[in-house]
Amino acid sequence: MDDFGLHTALELDGRKFIVHTGTLMERQLVISEIFEEGLFLTARELYLPLRRENHPINYDFITGITNQFHDQVIEELKVLYRIQQKLEKVFAAKKKQQDAKPYVNLGTLFLRRNLYDEAERAFQRAVTIQRDNIKANVGLGVTYLKMRRFENAIKVLQKILSENQRFPDVLNYLGLAHLFAGNLERAANLFKEAIQINPEYVEAQFNLGVALYKSALQGVKDPRAVAVPARVSIYLKQVRDLEKYRDPEWEKEFSEVLELMKDNDHEVILPLLERLQLKLVDVFVKNEKVAEFFLKFQYGGKALDVKMISRYDLFFMNSGTRERQYPDYWNNRGVFQLIKSHAYFQEAIHAFKNALNLEPGYQEAQETLDKLKAHEKGFIFMIRAMLK
Repeated sequence: MDDFGLHTALELDGRKFIVHTGTLMERQLVISEIFEEGLFLTARELYLPLRRENHPINYDFITGITNQFHDQVIEELKVLYRIQQKLEKVFAAKKKQQDAKPYVNLGTLFLRRNLYDEAERAFQRAVTIQRDNIKANVGLGVTYLKMRRFENAIKVLQKILSENQRFPDVLNYLGLAHLFAGNLERAANLFKEAIQINPEYVEAQFNLGVALYKSALQGVKDPRAVAVPARVSIYLKQVRDLEKYRDPEWEKEFSEVLELMKDNDHEVILPLLERLQLKLVDVFVKNEKVAEFFLKFQYGGKALDVKMISRYDLFFMNSGTRERQYPDYWNNRGVFQLIKSHAYFQEAIHAFKNALNLEPGYQEAQETLDKLKAHEKGFIFMIRAMLK
């Protein structure tokens, strides 16, 4: 990354992170990367709206945007750990009516940032609260996959299937766990079942190709005589072409693997395929940013002002036609609007206080302020009750 390089070291819950933020002018991006002890964890990107034709680059503007984004990434990481501390206290209180959902959402956010220990803890809390919570169990199983604790993953994911819940993604994840544990036949059967339920599941098709590739290598005298099955490259290309992987970093990784597969060097190819298989494993809340917002509001430890809330407008207000068919969309949007109204409510109280500071005897401002303050606590209690 060139220009405006920013580095910040921070320690959270005993873990030491480095956040590095810089610009890629040719791609019009600000990129913020998080490292732990030299190991890359995750990255965030922000598009820079630069006008190139006949306009000089405004470096002060870019510097300001870069600094702001750098601070935002750091604050988001800090907030996650604040939320974790709050939820740990709630869990320790052992109230009978605890809800698993905040722990599932927190686990997902940690998992997306490759913070596996924290993700495991959050998902375990959710499973303790609600043993049969499918999202919590899937999240925990995927976390174990990412941690390469394959026997743990098998145990958790098999429990979901044992309850006659035949989800294609769970079958695929369980197949991967068996594949990495060396149970090739069991893995192939699970991938086939996932494909039978969803023939368009190209990640499972790709994983089946890898399972057949490993089976072909098993017990052969001369591995050089075994070619990489065409199925592997065919479905790898189909995975690459999915919209969610149309990203320069993903494209680079797919191209590297496809190129090396031409050499038929199994000792090089297999580790790359395995790394890619685990990287393709992901879990999503229906809208990650919606979950993040509600966690911040309930457990973030800081009041959300209008400016902060407005950053989330896009995720609540600009959904497509498909999302608008679901009652969850309208429910979340309604709660979001109430939270935003409360922030404006607080700004209104502040404005009337300013009026009274300038003119202490201003009766109209005092009467309005008194009426607002009489309902202040009830407003916030109502919103928090809706989120329980």
